Amino acid sequence: MGKYLIVEDNLDKFEEVKSELLKGNVSNNHIKHVVSVNEATTLLKSNIYSMVVLDLNLPMTKKGKPVESGGITLLSKLKGSPNKYNLPKQIIGLTSYEYLKKEQSSEFESLCFSLYDFELSDWKEALQNKIAWDLSSNTSKPRMSGKDVIFSVHGIRTLGHWQNKLESSVKSHNDEPLVEKYRYNYFSAIQLLFPRYRDIVVNDLSDKIEKLSEKYPDSKFVVFSHSFGTYAIVKALEKLPVSCDLKVDKLFLVSSVMKSDYCFEKMIKRFSINKIYNECGYNDNVLLLSHYTCIDMGMAGRNGFIGTSVINRFYKGGHDFFNRDESFIDKYWLPAIFESEGKQYDERKFSSLRENIEILLYTRHIPVILMVFLSILTIYSLV
Repeated sequence: MGKYLIVEDNLDKFEEVKSELLKGNVSNNHIKHVVSVNEATTLLKSNIYSMVVLDLNLPMTKKGKPVESGGITLLSKLKGSPNKYNLPKQIIGLTSYEYLKKEQSSEFESLCFSLYDFELSDWKEALQNKIAWDLSSNTSKPRMSGKDVIFSVHGIRTLGHWQNKLESSVKSHNDEPLVEKYRYNYFSAIQLLFPRYRDIVVNDLSDKIEKLSEKYPDSKFVVFSHSFGTYAIVKALEKLPVSCDLKVDKLFLVSSVMKSDYCFEKMIKRFSINKIYNECGYNDNVLLLSHYTCIDMGMAGRNGFIGTSVINRFYKGGHDFFNRDESFIDKYWLPAIFESEGKQYDERKFSSLRENIEILLYTRHIPVILMVFLSILTIYSLV
């Protein structure tokens, strides 16, 4: 936080200005008060102030009498000797004399500063706005433009150790891309059933993505997500405001809990997505839970997405099929990240029986069949 200097010989006016600074969340320790021009110039030689609130009718010395040109004298000293003094970012002039305001406004305006009538209240709003601007500018950080960003989101019941493996593989292959990992608290399978718990993650993730797009303007994002993370990332992207200028080069959905009929066309157009890879473990039985228990979820990470917008790639394994060997990320994901066209993979070798079972599982008929079967058993037991 910057420091603020009040140059005012009237104690009542000083207390009122100080009160406004405190209202703007300026710390009392960051407020300095002097009553004369000489005291102010002495401080400005060795201190840097974000703002000076300057009275016009000021004494030249601490025990001197106020002169109408006091404030303008200080302004002229700063303007004429910029190497001698630490120039403040902003100066606000205040006076209780209307004629002085008329006479000296041009001096302030020539430096893009403002002079206000203390007896009116508009200076208070202006002061609050300038404080808010100053505080925001002090928290601003340099933005990196044009860098590729690898962004990852983990799933439920995990701390996302695969995200560290992905970062390590990316950096060993090419240290140019920036890596950002989104993590949230441990998320149970029970919480997955309740939309309000999911929304907490989705809303926070959407806010994080918006801030990253501002932090890295003109950058292309490669997004990885796993399990519930695929649902969270899709819903978070949907929630982004129109003003968010995010560009997604490639989107990787791993073991996705999304429905197979989800349409990505609008998302592809909005974020200029070049490729969407759906990485599937064809023995992923965990996805049966999301498919049968969550109305707005499915098991696209097992059966794939319908249509031509997504590249479905099928691997032997379950929900964490990418952990089957240490070289999986290097062999299958890095080429898809850094090359324009990733290879197609389909390790399924289903028999006709297996294919029919998969179709049956997809249509959600299994619970109905089980209910009918249990009903029949119950009826027979009662006869």
